[in-house]
Amino acid sequence: MSILLKILIFLYIGFVSVHLFSCFFAFENPRMVTKVFLMPFLSIIYYKATPKEKFSKTIFVGIILGFCGDVILLNDSYLPLILLGIAFFFFGHVMYIINFIIETGIRNYKKYFIFLVIISTIYYKYYKFAFNNLKEGFIRGEILIPGACYMFLLAVLCISSGIYAYTYLNIYAILAHFGAFIFTISDFILARKMFYEDNKYYQFVIMATYILAQTLICFGMANKKNIIENEKTQKIS
Repeated sequence: MSILLKILIFLYIGFVSVHLFSCFFAFENPRMVTKVFLMPFLSIIYYKATPKEKFSKTIFVGIILGFCGDVILLNDSYLPLILLGIAFFFFGHVMYIINFIIETGIRNYKKYFIFLVIISTIYYKYYKFAFNNLKEGFIRGEILIPGACYMFLLAVLCISSGIYAYTYLNIYAILAHFGAFIFTISDFILARKMFYEDNKYYQFVIMATYILAQTLICFGMANKKNIIENEKTQKIS
């Protein structure tokens, strides 16, 4: 690990710590300032830490779209801006889904079809429960269809990352899937905050889970095996 990368990681941890501290104690100015730096630092760390042959443009673009969503949602009192911010997160998730599908390979979806059915059923049940808990809020906010689409996308994200993790069965792939799942927790609480009640600790929990999700996906994908490496490992074992 280079000295520059160590410095970047140290600064990232510092910004994350100050940001979460500010969220917990409702210090608005440092919270808003530090939020702007989180994803740019993570994107640079991902770029510097990932070997050239394993670098994923879709992951990098996904982080940048997350940054755009973060900046726009600094003003979360104006519905059109909220929807625009959510749109950036939506397409950021799309980038992650594309990455997981490419890294998994279509043939592995056929190979692990039974597991695909099982994990799809599990996440269908989970998201049906989550959607039913948010449906009234989506109706009040007049975003029932966009809300349903976003929930569906989160399900696809978890399913695609789950198949990816099952294909490679190593700690990095599992961490990437875990990061995708944590996104659902962050977005669920965010929706509760927007359309139901606003608890003083929601902002802290939302950002803690969001940062953890982004970090785990980046860490997992920076250390990924590609399909060829995985096949070689399986042959040796």
